[in-house]
Amino acid sequence: MTEHTSGKATARIATIIKNPGLAAAIAATIKTAVADPDVRGLPGKTIWRVFRQSLDAAIRDIERHPRGKLFQRLIEYGPRRGEEDRVSESNGRTLLSDPECETCVEFIYSHMVNRFKGELAEVLALPPCIALVRELQRLGDLPGDIRLHWGASVGERRRAAHAGHVDSVSWADFTKGADGLITQETAGTQTRSRPALTLLGVVEVKSMACSPARVFGQIDRHIGRLAGGLMLGQATYLEVSMVPADVIRIMVVPSTWRLSRQWQMVEEKEGRRLVLPDPEVPPVDTQVARLGVNRWKITLAWSREALEQAAYEMTFWYMSKVGRAVYERKPLPDAWCGMTPEAAGYNAIKEALYYMLLRPLRRRKDRLATRLYNVYSFGYPAGADSGKMLWPEDFPSC
Repeated sequence: MTEHTSGKATARIATIIKNPGLAAAIAATIKTAVADPDVRGLPGKTIWRVFRQSLDAAIRDIERHPRGKLFQRLIEYGPRRGEEDRVSESNGRTLLSDPECETCVEFIYSHMVNRFKGELAEVLALPPCIALVRELQRLGDLPGDIRLHWGASVGERRRAAHAGHVDSVSWADFTKGADGLITQETAGTQTRSRPALTLLGVVEVKSMACSPARVFGQIDRHIGRLAGGLMLGQATYLEVSMVPADVIRIMVVPSTWRLSRQWQMVEEKEGRRLVLPDPEVPPVDTQVARLGVNRWKITLAWSREALEQAAYEMTFWYMSKVGRAVYERKPLPDAWCGMTPEAAGYNAIKEALYYMLLRPLRRRKDRLATRLYNVYSFGYPAGADSGKMLWPEDFPSC
């Protein structure tokens, strides 16, 4: 992989997340991971391909979600444009009812933004996890012939609802498993009595602050579900060998430093322009701490707010793609004449949120719609903290 290729991939990532420093960190992360022979599950061998596949995985999850179609209707038709009484009826095809608006704003905030934020955290967690694994090998806590399986390549069976005895367990289809597994292949042929895989460690990555008790509890549940089998890529293991108490548990969380809230409104020939600070680089390094026997905590250099800011940009970028799909097959509104379909997608979500805030939404949904509108209209530093709808007049010139 040449530096030129790496630079081009970094630039492409930066156009989506709008943070050159974070884009460079993501590119360096992927470069490290694809070069490691013991890392499995990365969807490609180039920086851009791995990032794009991660992005596509989040998009597929959004589009397959039952509310994905509702979101597309929001971009294309929006909410009702008035302040009349609450309207609960919908034809299911065009304008969204007030309950549909509430469902959609919750979907954007709680699913779309968090989905993209989670993908970023998982990518950034790879180098410190690799480094910790190598250190544990050096100390003799892990053998030399391990594999680190990552991301969507790890599948676990869901526990099936069982109408019989409460003590009986049956298993349903495979679903997304732990964020990372450390395994060792066992010599010999896989049989029911002779597992072909030994579990040595489990990694769980969070994109927000979480207590060790909560994360390690989730890891324990992952370990428990492996009794139903394991899928790694295309390989299925009917039985996994392990000593649960000896399994290394690794939690990964972002830092807690906050982004600058500074802004400046400047006068230009074309009018006033809101200038926000350049995206920040982490003021801290990644930290690794031992929390107990076989329990480790990795705190990423990048913070929750830095990841969230980038995730908002990723959702905004995705909205431009939805706008392109919509406005390549139907005329642009007269007021948007001259816009590209992508720009129309950007404009559509801001307009939809504006009119949504005129509707009688319930308190939490109104608060989420306000935050989304403010961030998409004025940027994360200026819009993240305000509890009211912002206007250009709220940013006086210096």
